[in-house]
Amino acid sequence: MRFRSAVLVVVAAFLLGGCGPDHPDEPGAVRFTEVKLPPGAKPMVLTPVGDTLLIGVRRDGQKVVPGLLRLAGDGKLTDVPVKPAELYGEEALWYSIAADATHLVGIGGKTGGAHGNVRWSIWDGTDAGVAQKVQPITTFGGYGGGNLLDAVLTSAGPALIGTWQNPTVGLDIMVWVPDGKYWARQPVAGTALENKKESLKFPLAATSTDTGAVVVGWELSAGRQHPAVWQSATGVTNWKMTRLPADGAGAALSVSCMGPTCTAAGWVNGNLALWTLSGETWTRAKDVPSIPVAENTDLPSPITAEGHPAEVLNKGKKVVLAETTTHEVNGPTGKVVATARIGETLYVATENKLWRADVPA
Repeated sequence: MRFRSAVLVVVAAFLLGGCGPDHPDEPGAVRFTEVKLPPGAKPMVLTPVGDTLLIGVRRDGQKVVPGLLRLAGDGKLTDVPVKPAELYGEEALWYSIAADATHLVGIGGKTGGAHGNVRWSIWDGTDAGVAQKVQPITTFGGYGGGNLLDAVLTSAGPALIGTWQNPTVGLDIMVWVPDGKYWARQPVAGTALENKKESLKFPLAATSTDTGAVVVGWELSAGRQHPAVWQSATGVTNWKMTRLPADGAGAALSVSCMGPTCTAAGWVNGNLALWTLSGETWTRAKDVPSIPVAENTDLPSPITAEGHPAEVLNKGKKVVLAETTTHEVNGPTGKVVATARIGETLYVATENKLWRADVPA
């Protein structure tokens, strides 16, 4: 979650900063102001919870590297206690945080060991405090270990989405659910999450819906790369795979959902592509600006602007907001790592800073 559930509605007249009435058709720049974080805190993950924003940060130079901040609606910033249980927890970087009013589940990771694999740490609690729950190394690692992508909260409880070795070919999309104080892999044989020679799955991100979960990525079949999604309407069972509309090779890289409505962002033929889910149908957005997106790009969660699916991303050295046109962004610089929206405020995290823009809904 690398950011999750973000919506932005932009009124054109508000966005025309720097564009006077002599140029009414020029896309206007979106102006941001910096949200001052504690010294040394660098934002990595943004998670809205009601009218507050949880900010997963890294604290370079401190004994406990992962930090968690809560930004209230009135602008007050509060430090949330983070209690690691071992060395890799103390040095973890945030990969994902899923939270609601009563529960928080986080994924942290730190490379280490002789093979340089990621040593995963799982965090549990609320926005009042989180603690690491140590797991056996075989839970997420060992000979069959793959990757962890995102934590999700569903009507059936929390889950972790990642990958695990298929006994025949590649890596299955894997789901872990709580089993007492530990996490247990769920069987995927015979489901849409299972890898097969004729259908290789490559998940890249996941998020919660109102009752279930959505995983996005790509599928390799008959020598063609298809952007794809995997959906569970309730909990994390009865998965269905859908190829996203595309006129060439592509992949979905990130996803956000507001209730049952979702938006996915990725690339097709090397350029930005956006898709929306309405009911049970995924539709590719039209008139998306032609912005190069590399296969290994980490796109933050998509948003919505002026009723259109949109994305805040890097275009060369600039940060832009792309929907049916491209708006330059004033303020944020560097790599965009996360986005989130609460009410009329859009938050954008870059590598070192957090920014906000107040936009009428």
